[in-house]
Amino acid sequence: MEYKIITPNDPEYPQKLIERLGDNHPGRIYYSGPLEFLEHFTMSVISADSISGLAMMETNQVLFTVREYEMNYIGSWHSVMETEIFRLGLFRKNTTVTLFSAKGLQAETFEFFLKDRFYPPLHEFPERDEYFRRAENGELLMLSVSNPDETRQLRKNIMERNRISCVLADIVFIPYGPKGSKTYTMAKRIVDANIPVFTIDSDESKNLHKLGIPGFNRKSVKVFLENKGVKLAIPQNEIRKSIDVVVYNKPPNQQLSFIKEPTQAKLEFKKNSKDSSS
Repeated sequence: MEYKIITPNDPEYPQKLIERLGDNHPGRIYYSGPLEFLEHFTMSVISADSISGLAMMETNQVLFTVREYEMNYIGSWHSVMETEIFRLGLFRKNTTVTLFSAKGLQAETFEFFLKDRFYPPLHEFPERDEYFRRAENGELLMLSVSNPDETRQLRKNIMERNRISCVLADIVFIPYGPKGSKTYTMAKRIVDANIPVFTIDSDESKNLHKLGIPGFNRKSVKVFLENKGVKLAIPQNEIRKSIDVVVYNKPPNQQLSFIKEPTQAKLEFKKNSKDSSS
């Protein structure tokens, strides 16, 4: 893959890394695609792969609200829940998607990135064409902080990738992270770093709640998002501007009439002589 390198001396280097990590920020970031995606409101996603069906269902309920906002999704998109959110980012026109690889970008490609996640029969997922369309048109951002020649996903690279992904984000969404998982370990680091983070309002994520991570449902997450500065893709006062709506204003002192009979005229047909004999 053709890639570029950015260092802290470059004006385009993400300032969140310097502000949040100080001298511990990556000396080099390797990337391919529009780096300006990171200037958009960004949500990082990490989730353990052992997520239950109930937690997935409750996460999808939260995503019904999240998907209506303009933002950049960033993550490794490796676990089951992460890949579901990755697909959502491709499905929505109001979202951009950033891919963060634990491999080096000399070895990584958009095609191989996908193969590591969507193996048969999942490789024919509905958004596949949109993924490659975006890749071909330069509408996907790929990042890495690993050595460009690294062909394996080493544990240390995975943990560093996840950490930097969260530091680059305005908010972090952790649907599920039980004790003992890499996700839970990362969740503790995020809380310690005072990075805004949330999860689902469910007993399935009670271990995350105990860390002080708030849980939200489909309704309550809206307030959280808007307090963090994320914007709806279509402002509410603009939603119906393109629709002609006639509002009936009742004249003063006039009661509205209610029609009790059917408004459709009755249709009567003459009986055919043959029908009448049957």
